[in-house]
Amino acid sequence: MTPHSERDGMRERLRKELAEYLARPHRTKKYREDARATLSKFFRETRNGKDGWVLLESLDKANGDTVTGSELKAALRDQLVKIQSNRCCYCRRWLVNTAYARPIEHILPRAHFRKFSLHFWNLALACTDCNTLKSDKLWGTVNPKRRSYPQPNEINDWYHPRFHVYDQHIRFIRLESNGTTFVVFLGLTKQGRTLCKSLLRHIAAKEMLISNNATLSSCMATLDEYGDRFNTEKAEKLRDFQNELSASVVRMIKT
Repeated sequence: MTPHSERDGMRERLRKELAEYLARPHRTKKYREDARATLSKFFRETRNGKDGWVLLESLDKANGDTVTGSELKAALRDQLVKIQSNRCCYCRRWLVNTAYARPIEHILPRAHFRKFSLHFWNLALACTDCNTLKSDKLWGTVNPKRRSYPQPNEINDWYHPRFHVYDQHIRFIRLESNGTTFVVFLGLTKQGRTLCKSLLRHIAAKEMLISNNATLSSCMATLDEYGDRFNTEKAEKLRDFQNELSASVVRMIKT
C-alpha cells in the first residue's frame, strides 16, 4: 500500500467513525437532534477556551436541559467501545463494563488543550491504570497554543490511539497461569517505543505486581466492581483513593 493510499484509507475510516457517532449521539432516538445541537454549541464554546467537560457537567434536566452530560458521555462511550473492540487504547487490556473502570481519555490533555476537550479525534477509552498514570502529561511536540487539531501526518514522535493502528506500532505478550502473570510490550516504531517508555513499561510492571499478589489483586478488583455503585460524592472519594493507591504502586515500582 502506498503512503497516498494509506492516508486516503485513514481519512475514510475517520470520516466513517465520526458519521456513525453523530448518527447516535444519544441512546434515545428522540433526543438525538437535541444532543447534536448541544454538542455543536459546546464545541464552538471550547474554541473560545472553555472546558467542554465542565460544560457537559453543567447540563441538568431539572434546569430544562433535554439531555445530560452523563447521557452524552454514555453515547460517546458506546461508539468508542465499538471502535476499540472494548480494549484500552494504550495497553489493550479488556475494559471492565462500568463507566468508572473505562474513563474517557483526553489524548491531548484538557489541562493544556481545553479547546480540544470535545474534539472527537481527541477522545478514546482507557483503562483506569493508563488514564491515571498518563494524567496531564504532554506527549510529543504539539504546541498548546495551536488553534486547529493536529493532522495524522503531523504526529510522528508519539502514539495517537485514534490515528495510529496499534498493531503497526506495538506488540505485546500477556501470559497468565495459576497465580502468575507475565506482561511485556515492544515498540515497533518511534511512536510505539515512545509509548512503551512513557507509559506501557510502568503498566506492565504494575500489572505483574498486582496480579502476582492475591490480596492486592482482590482489593483492586473490588474497587473496580463498586466504582459505579455510589453517588457522585462517594464516587469521587473512591476515585481519589484509587488514584492514590495506583500512584503508590507506581512509586513502589520506580524505587
